[in-house]
Amino acid sequence: MLAGYIMAAENQTLNQWTIDQLGVTRGDSILEIGFGPGYCMQQMLKREKTVGLHGIDISEAMLKLAARRVKSKGVRLIQGNIETFPLAASFYDKVISVNNYTIWNDQTKGVRQMYRALKPGGKAAITMQPREADASSEKTKSFGQQMIADFQAAGFEDIELHFKNIKPELSVCATAKKPVT
Repeated sequence: MLAGYIMAAENQTLNQWTIDQLGVTRGDSILEIGFGPGYCMQQMLKREKTVGLHGIDISEAMLKLAARRVKSKGVRLIQGNIETFPLAASFYDKVISVNNYTIWNDQTKGVRQMYRALKPGGKAAITMQPREADASSEKTKSFGQQMIADFQAAGFEDIELHFKNIKPELSVCATAKKPVT
């Protein structure tokens, strides 16, 4: 649980920036992958109270923390693995993941699940900021290239990389859209 509070404090600026890249709007149905203690969900609800939020996180401890923090009728929290959980097809307008992508067992499979869960025309945003001992701008750029490859393999289009210097290291947000047809 302590790790959840530390992650939340470190990810606050990343969350805001990623929400900006995603373009959350009134009435969106949003899936957050790796919701942690629920701070990103809380930030999205502060911006737009009419969104429907679902979250999936593998950690039971994070599920408990988020359930205490985010109390809203439109929020549903799931304990599960993004690569294997049976998400509803073509259900979400937006999918967001902040500092979670590199801990998935199979990133390509996780991104394919995102694609399946998005409605045609839906948008996904994945943000990463390396924090390991060997964190560097080069590592951030490498994460970005891997995200592009995974988005392409899943069938996404309009793939873009956005970079921002957020302490302690350069961050990358990859966005992509599911084709309409």
